[in-house]
Amino acid sequence: PEQQVVAWLWQGEPAKARESFERTLSELGLDHLDLFLIHWPLPTLYDGDYVSTWKTLEEFTKDGRARSIGVSNFQVEHLTRLAQETGTVPAVNQIEVHPYLGNPELRAFHAETGIVTEAWSPLAQGAALDSPAVTTAAARHGVTPAQVVLRWHLQHGTVVIPKSATPSRIAANLALFGFTLDDAEIAAIDALEADGRTGPHPAAFNG
Repeated sequence: PEQQVVAWLWQGEPAKARESFERTLSELGLDHLDLFLIHWPLPTLYDGDYVSTWKTLEEFTKDGRARSIGVSNFQVEHLTRLAQETGTVPAVNQIEVHPYLGNPELRAFHAETGIVTEAWSPLAQGAALDSPAVTTAAARHGVTPAQVVLRWHLQHGTVVIPKSATPSRIAANLALFGFTLDDAEIAAIDALEADGRTGPHPAAFNG
């Protein structure tokens, strides 16, 4: 299968967006990207300029150099503003999601508007793996706690790409389709919700 190439934009403002995009293509030796994201809304650093940055990303889709464009760490208010002021809905919003931070309001908004939810820190940096709700399900299905949490993500319709450099762990992270969590197991993991954010809040973070 064709390799998917995804890149993130750290710096805002149209000129910096163009520069970052061109540099990314050059460094990768490619003529297009499959997905290009604005990494943070940075709401006060650029005086809310993520809208003009987004319009710049729209240019990349129109000329075929980006097949899809998306965002990362955008909240409902940021996505609503994009919808009101531009003509393109993000293909993806990559957000912090794990059993301790389910982000249900944001995920519901994604479902209503056709935005794919992608999780970063899907295992809560390992903190979710010791929960009885997770370990009990792992023992019942004969899988690892990490596989349980990743399967929980999949059953909620979330795209999940866990980070690992260990071949055996990468293989285990892909082996998620031989079991299914039942409703009670899903509910028990959902109940771990504690607004347990591991990273900065997107409404306040400014790089």
